[in-house]
Amino acid sequence: MPVKRALVTGASRGLGRYLAGALATDGWAVTGLGLRPEGDLLSLPLDEGSESEVTYLQADLGDPATLVPLSAKLGEVPDLVVHCAVAYPPRTSGPPTPDQLQDVFRVNAFAPYLLTLGLLERKPAEQFTAVVVVNSEAVFAADKDSAPYAASKAAMRVLTTGLADVCKGTNAAVATLMLGPLSSPDKRAELRRIAEKRNLSEEEITRMFLRRSNPNLVIDTLIDYEACHRSVQYIAGLGPVGNGMVCRLDGGSAGSLI
Repeated sequence: MPVKRALVTGASRGLGRYLAGALATDGWAVTGLGLRPEGDLLSLPLDEGSESEVTYLQADLGDPATLVPLSAKLGEVPDLVVHCAVAYPPRTSGPPTPDQLQDVFRVNAFAPYLLTLGLLERKPAEQFTAVVVVNSEAVFAADKDSAPYAASKAAMRVLTTGLADVCKGTNAAVATLMLGPLSSPDKRAELRRIAEKRNLSEEEITRMFLRRSNPNLVIDTLIDYEACHRSVQYIAGLGPVGNGMVCRLDGGSAGSLI
């Protein structure tokens, strides 16, 4: 039986890196796209003792000159595509510049949209391809600081709906994985630092942080990477019936009527 191929964007760090490694451990032949130079990450190491690895390609998804020919350069169309690449406006005292806003929208919305269109155009009719677009509960509520990022993710949510319509009758599916507050090494380290300073447990500080940051939340813990991995597995396994679906792994962040 031929090995199935997967493509993960944003694979040089964070959730994208984790999912690339986890899918390779599952038996997928994984190509990871990331911004970091290939000299830094020629392959992504997986669990100790694993013989699997991820083929890593450097690509700046915010650069139109890179993005336009990228689909063709990837070769055969993968059986699974997971869009994890993400960009944020720089943290500065003033508002973001038009160029900075454009960079955020290019990576968070235009790149996954155009790359998916390019892959779907080349997909053999008999091949099923699942595309999972990782999105954020930030689209449901934004403040003065998060609005540019949230707007780019909201744009991607609408574009994903259009991609699902493109997939209709083509043996392909595009779905959204909508994530709530995600765990990460940096976030856990910061919460641990605050917990030590206040002489409280990390779990107590996490609960306080989540309840203050989002009163709609019905979970007391951050969402771990492995839960995201299992969600991607589930979506990919649904086949064409998963086209257009939204999988909300968001802890109720969006509130009641969504």
